[in-house]
Amino acid sequence: MRIFYYSDSVLRWSRDQNPLFGFVPTMGALHDGHLALVKQAAAVGPVMVSIFVNPAQFNNKEDLAKYPRTLISDLQKLMVAGADAVFIPNEKDIYPPELAAVDLDLGGLGKKLEAAHRPGHFEGVIKILHRLFEVVRPGRVYFGLKDLQQCMVAEKLIKKYFPQIEQYNAATVREQSGLAMSSRNTRLTDEGRMKAANIYKVLKLFVGGAWPQNETALNLLRAADIETEYLQVMNLPDFEEASEPDEKKRQAVLFAGYLEGVRLIDNLILNSQD
Repeated sequence: MRIFYYSDSVLRWSRDQNPLFGFVPTMGALHDGHLALVKQAAAVGPVMVSIFVNPAQFNNKEDLAKYPRTLISDLQKLMVAGADAVFIPNEKDIYPPELAAVDLDLGGLGKKLEAAHRPGHFEGVIKILHRLFEVVRPGRVYFGLKDLQQCMVAEKLIKKYFPQIEQYNAATVREQSGLAMSSRNTRLTDEGRMKAANIYKVLKLFVGGAWPQNETALNLLRAADIETEYLQVMNLPDFEEASEPDEKKRQAVLFAGYLEGVRLIDNLILNSQD
């Protein structure tokens, strides 16, 4: 497994690869959800993984400072998972002074849910993904659907600037309790992880023809000491709020909230028109 620290060396490596090689962008603190993406990519061909805690997408400096950094463990896991190369840039290299701004109209994606509660977050996501795609030049890129809104943002970015890249969105990997795997889960106590499993239980209440009353769902979360930031069903891909089940539309219920001071997100796609 090759390890690169500078963009020019990554460019040289990528030129020697099959044009369809895979890429998994991460912020490190890797868990089985990340590794599932790496294995999926490695099953097709060579795969590069990036590890960079991107300050541009944090609207909360305390959250950035507390984000777990486990580089040695991450590298060990990536070797086992089958990664061929790892890119670990520093901020100065990945964001040179001459870097141009990226113009991308997100529509409703840029105004609702994560965008509304984390001002500047998706601008930071767009900035890092655009830069990484320029440097790495992959043929395929892999994301996890736990970050559903981010996956949709990436789709818009790729469609406009990198149409040669194929995007794959993998199903959320969950702990046995149903809790969506996240790097932030490591900051929860054992009791907190048990309580956090109630998020998935509440999301599953929206599966089927009848949705629970919003206050009922919020009360279930409150009983588990979970402070809800949002719990909303959206129509996809236009990302408009949904007030009732509609079998003719693809819908998803999305959640964000806090437990033990840790911000957690999750979602569940309720139906599919694929």
